[in-house]
Amino acid sequence: MRLKTQILISVLGITLFAQLVFGFMAYRQITESRGDQLTIFLQYLNREVADHLTLPGNADVSAIYLEELRKRFSTPDSVLLVQKNKKIEYAAGDVPEDLPELMKQLQQAYNEKDRHGLIEVKGTSYYWAVSDLPDPEYQLVMLEPAGDEEARIVSTLRNRLLSSGFIILWFAVWISLILGSKISHRLEEQNEMLEHQALHDSLTGLPNRLLLHDRINQVLLQSERQQKFFALFLMDLNHFKEVNDTLGHQYGDELLKMVSQRLQFAIREQDTIARLGGDEFAVLMPDTDLPGAELCARRMMKAMEAPFNINDVATESKASIGISLYPDHGAAAETLMQYADVAMYQAKRSHSGYAIYNPSQNRHTVRRLKLMNDIRDAIENNVITAFYQPLVNYDKHKVEGVEVLSRWHHPELGHIYPDEFIPLVEQVGLIRTLSMQILRQALKDCQLWSDRGMHLKISVNMSAQCLQDLRLPEEINSILQMYDTKPDVIQFEITESALMHDLSRARKILDVLNEMGFGLAIDDFGTGFSSMAYLKNLPVDTLKIDKSFIDDLIESQSDRAIVKSVIELGHNLRCQVVAEGVETQQVLELLDDMGVDLIQGYVFSPALSADKLMVWIDQYYARQKDVV
Repeated sequence: MRLKTQILISVLGITLFAQLVFGFMAYRQITESRGDQLTIFLQYLNREVADHLTLPGNADVSAIYLEELRKRFSTPDSVLLVQKNKKIEYAAGDVPEDLPELMKQLQQAYNEKDRHGLIEVKGTSYYWAVSDLPDPEYQLVMLEPAGDEEARIVSTLRNRLLSSGFIILWFAVWISLILGSKISHRLEEQNEMLEHQALHDSLTGLPNRLLLHDRINQVLLQSERQQKFFALFLMDLNHFKEVNDTLGHQYGDELLKMVSQRLQFAIREQDTIARLGGDEFAVLMPDTDLPGAELCARRMMKAMEAPFNINDVATESKASIGISLYPDHGAAAETLMQYADVAMYQAKRSHSGYAIYNPSQNRHTVRRLKLMNDIRDAIENNVITAFYQPLVNYDKHKVEGVEVLSRWHHPELGHIYPDEFIPLVEQVGLIRTLSMQILRQALKDCQLWSDRGMHLKISVNMSAQCLQDLRLPEEINSILQMYDTKPDVIQFEITESALMHDLSRARKILDVLNEMGFGLAIDDFGTGFSSMAYLKNLPVDTLKIDKSFIDDLIESQSDRAIVKSVIELGHNLRCQVVAEGVETQQVLELLDDMGVDLIQGYVFSPALSADKLMVWIDQYYARQKDVV
């Protein structure tokens, strides 16, 4: 039943009920008012003639006098009675034949409160009233047949109630219709608002996951009937977690709004863009084949190129896009979503911006999801351990330091290397926690080495996310004090790609660390795009030549030229130069001839646990003694 109908029926029901109650109360009031009149009349007679009616021995005279009073003051059909001790002494008027029954009912109805009323005997109704005379043994009683008066009252009430009820009902109908219309309109607005909230993202106003699935199913049915293609995109923002952690969630929310606006301009009117949560978006593109999907992906990436200016802070936000196509990759919404997700992570790994789903990639999905689920527990339980790869001064035959590397032995999948699990740690936002755990392990091991007389410097990798948090130096200093270690023992390695995220902010943190006494190394030097700018603006102590220039050093003349130039540049800037990834004796001797300061690689040792590192160092120095 519709709301308007319910309101109308309710108002009409209440109105009719009120009319009935009013009519009943009016009827009772009229009948009782007649009894009140009789009572007042008897009280008047009581004051005027009480002494005449109760004189002893004058019953006949009193009866005559009572009759005269009845004729003078009462109606022709009324009856006056005088009773003594509940027994009739004498009466005036046409006494009814059923008087004994009347008096019996009268005695039952009479009490201290009710001095008048209406009784019925054998189908005839009588008004009655009783008044006490001064002599307490006597009472004056009046009876008056109701006749058709009750019927007249009922008829009069009925007519008036019908006439007034019609008017009231007419107003009630209009009031209920107007009220129902307003309430229905308000409820419809609220329902529309609630439905919009249930199907749209509250921050960006875009459709949410629920509405997206509904539209995917609609497009699926339409594409199946018309035998057309359509594309589904999944997209998330690179390094969005860092934005939230360093600049705050309000800044991140504003960035998401601006991203959603740009994406809406990059797609067609018939396309659907939805926010799935966090920094993840989806785009549904009906009637789109592979070339069209790639064209749209490039347009979306182009829209994301310009920096985002929020509260006078400019930042870049690139995206990774995964694409699945109907019917090539699947015929169900869940399947297409899953495959677009697989393609998105392939785009992240390859840094290609976007990727089309490739079935060969799917075998990595189960492994990645398992690692993603297990990495949190591994960090919480300190399962990921610190390993150390020696940094050797070949000329002096001395181990001057070690690079700290993290290793994870998974209980089911075995050894997991950093290049696989570190991106997952960054994705779940725990890279800062892991970095501090590895630093604590390294400082603890460093204390043990010092106790044995081995004083080694440690190089610790620092991620881009850590370099965006201004509280980092304070936390590192507190860890340093915990292990009573001097800052000059530690050197932080920063990749050029990490610095490119926000150089100005990273520089503030690195300047503070440098003032505290920590060293700074540029890792993978030469693979970035602004190496000279970093060397000019940052307090760099060490340059680490990337392994890609070392691998072909013997065969490639260009690689030899680059490595030689880096070594000379580093020495001219008073920086120590480290060659990493050295695996053969031939390459080692060539680098030594070029003047490189430290060698790191399998030519000496892979990364080792703390205990095995001590054994290796002892064996290395023992071999050097034998050589000497």
